[in-house]
Amino acid sequence: MAEAKKLDRRIARTRRALGTALIELILELGYDKISIRDLTERADIGYATFYRHYKSKDELLTRYLGAILLEVNTEIKSENGHYEQCLAMFRILSKYKDAILIGLSLPRDHQAMKPLWQKIFDMMTDLYVARDESVIPLKVSVNHIIRSVSEMVRWWLTEGQDYSPEQMARMQSELIIRVTEYVAVVPRDPKDKEHVASQREREMNAADATPRIPN
Repeated sequence: MAEAKKLDRRIARTRRALGTALIELILELGYDKISIRDLTERADIGYATFYRHYKSKDELLTRYLGAILLEVNTEIKSENGHYEQCLAMFRILSKYKDAILIGLSLPRDHQAMKPLWQKIFDMMTDLYVARDESVIPLKVSVNHIIRSVSEMVRWWLTEGQDYSPEQMARMQSELIIRVTEYVAVVPRDPKDKEHVASQREREMNAADATPRIPN
């Protein structure tokens, strides 16, 4: 048991070192110019060690950003109101400013980003159903929320730092979430939400569509 924990800690340290090296090098060189050799030298690990953890730098970035997404998803409590949920998100994203801006700067169909955007879309789709009286399809409403939130986050991290996470949470909850719910969607029933999420997890596991989040 002790040996297993020691190994897990070593794996976690290696992955953290590679993730940190990736973000630093992207800021210095740009994503496309980074080689695996650059990553392993910056992280001070063996070249072959990289491939025991990741198949490519795309997978490394996907998992690194996926871990942040998991942290956000874990902290957003379904029993909380819109403001509290948005505040939890902004507080976490502020800790990872460089990584978030890197993710938002890459094309949505980038090899590293595509599975993450799909995961976000699936998660948001599980939260809502379309209003019976609305002519707006659910996928359109979800896409609107995701793109509006991502642009608000991008603006905040690049130009809007005069606003606190509390202020941004208030604006996002009022301007984006509440308006969209008023016009186009309603939160899914909690029991139905659990069923959909469980079904989604089974489908994703079967298809092996989403990279595993690093320890």
